[in-house]
Amino acid sequence: MEKKLNRRFYILLASTLAFLIVIFAVALMVGRYPIRIDDFFKAIFTSDESLDMQRSIITKLRLPRTIMAMMVGIGLSLSGLLYQETFKNKLVSPDLLGVSTGASVGAALAIVLGLSSLFISVFAFIAGVVTVLITVIISRLFKNGSSMTLLLSGIIVGGFMSAILSMIKYFADPQTTLASITYWLMGSFENATMTQAYILIGVVGVFSIILIIISFRIYLVALGKTAAQTKGLPYNRYRYLIIGIATLLTAISVCFCGTISWIGLVIPHIVRLMVGHNTKRTIPLCITFGGSFMILTDILSRSFTDSEIPLSAVTGLFGTVVFVIILVIRRRDIYEHQD
Repeated sequence: MEKKLNRRFYILLASTLAFLIVIFAVALMVGRYPIRIDDFFKAIFTSDESLDMQRSIITKLRLPRTIMAMMVGIGLSLSGLLYQETFKNKLVSPDLLGVSTGASVGAALAIVLGLSSLFISVFAFIAGVVTVLITVIISRLFKNGSSMTLLLSGIIVGGFMSAILSMIKYFADPQTTLASITYWLMGSFENATMTQAYILIGVVGVFSIILIIISFRIYLVALGKTAAQTKGLPYNRYRYLIIGIATLLTAISVCFCGTISWIGLVIPHIVRLMVGHNTKRTIPLCITFGGSFMILTDILSRSFTDSEIPLSAVTGLFGTVVFVIILVIRRRDIYEHQD
């Protein structure tokens, strides 16, 4: 069985990696101003002056947002997987400990203050990380160290941050800032820049490599405290390390593009359905699946209407359909757990 899963893993990894490369190239060509494939390659590999406009669209508009889409998809998929494995709950998502809600509060506050997009991202990142730190501090007050306590603390802090966000939206100018806050909350790559793309490549890339290196330790943490300590693994240290990485991945992902729903919940389920629960297999596939799915979502959001469809609307439509399919496929396991 293990050999079969490994063979399936390598086939899926190769095919999804190839699909990621193809969909990345397609994203640079399609949109409200389509670029023919021959013009695309000429614009990239030659200095033909007649293709300056196509070259500018590719390099200045579509390249940074496509890189961001890929990195955000990878970051949210990995963070969703890490949270689900650490808390042994397959229904949790990257905003479990309040990081997305906290980031939304930070961004909303910056928008109300009239700050630039740079400060909106900074405020969102800091507020997201601080929210999780508050969650951890509250959970440690109970001194039992259980995952359930941390989970409940996240729900409490997340609810508090949602209340603050509602207050900010209530007092925001309905003609200007309220619309900006609402649009940010729905997610978009419209204002992507290469500077943001480079930051995401660095942060998400480094954490992805770290997670691949420690993937077996993550698998042991997912088995539980007793199993991990039996193997000589310092359970609490690695649990907080994993939670910290998941938090930073979520915060850096949402601070540039707003909150994006479902991807961190659905992608880990799809991957586990195909190759099992071993994180040595699921982490690499979350990278290729998550990146591909988010690029595809971005293509759909900007290609069918004159104005962009919010990313959360597209991921929500796809996510709910896919999640229902997963529930139907795994209904036997659900019935067994009920019994």
